[in-house]
Amino acid sequence: MHIEPIDEIKAIVGRLSAIQKARGISNGQLLRDYPDIGSAKTWTHRLLPLLAGEALEGNVERALVRLKRVAAVLDGGSPDEEYYGWDQEANGGKGDGMGFAGEMMARLKKLEQQTNDRRILVCLAPNGCGKSAFARWAVAQDRANRCYVRMRPTWRYRSVHICPGIARALGLTTQSTNPAEVEQAVIEGLSAQPKTLFVDQAHEGGVQLMHELRAFVDETPARFVYLAYDTAFKRVQTASTDALIEAQAFLGRCLKPSFDLYRNGILNKDVNFYLRKRGGLSASAAESVTAKILPALQGHTNLRLLDDAIEAAEAALDRKGNVERLDDLVIKKVVEKTTGVREVGE
Repeated sequence: MHIEPIDEIKAIVGRLSAIQKARGISNGQLLRDYPDIGSAKTWTHRLLPLLAGEALEGNVERALVRLKRVAAVLDGGSPDEEYYGWDQEANGGKGDGMGFAGEMMARLKKLEQQTNDRRILVCLAPNGCGKSAFARWAVAQDRANRCYVRMRPTWRYRSVHICPGIARALGLTTQSTNPAEVEQAVIEGLSAQPKTLFVDQAHEGGVQLMHELRAFVDETPARFVYLAYDTAFKRVQTASTDALIEAQAFLGRCLKPSFDLYRNGILNKDVNFYLRKRGGLSASAAESVTAKILPALQGHTNLRLLDDAIEAAEAALDRKGNVERLDDLVIKKVVEKTTGVREVGE
């Protein structure tokens, strides 16, 4: 039976709206879980109004392609598995995917083969390079042996929050609020079932997190991936003399060297791949656009800026009478978002 594209779109939007209401989540969280929806404006001003009988503004076919990716997740996967990770078998066995993911997978493999006490992988990179997305994707590839926890600003230096947060990530249930007892429960859990724990926004845990991870390495066979901003990590290290001493002891449990290849921002290969995969550009167009926008991306929010620019470029293409090419529009939108200067008539 033939289904009109707009009816397919309405059905998917209805499912998403029901999920949002059932989970009680914000628009921001919904978009983080299902990034192919697009922007908050797309969700609230273009898609949700369809349920009230309003017409869809813009290109119906383009909207359906993106929402079908969301539907595929709803039907049998998790958003984490949709990340452009690393396929080692692709490209004639040379591998293909996000360059950041390829670099991290090589180091993760080494980490998970470690038998000595160097069982912490430190990854230092600014916002928008793919740390969080990679962590969730890597966990989705092996949920039995990997798990994920995100540190929060209010947890800094507070074992009373850090240990329960790690316990929850490991699936442990403990009624105690005593940090020492929860810490012991984590140690027993990791001893019984060693896992690789990805700790996102790790700098928010401060020196106390370094101390906890070092203790876990010393007392269990588990492994840890410490994901942080380079500048924030350095502030934790140098906050005090005691912090410096603890940081040095922590680094003694880490793989050498720390992974900081992306400390100055995203690399050419990541932007090129993202433009081809997410933006649908040809190899030659992606190479040309990358050369023009890479410094601007590195100076701002890396792939987050690029994703915003692609979204804006696609929206511009949807407007009637626009005859510009997507690659030219991406460049224009990057310039607009980094300088605040828009063309007259935009």
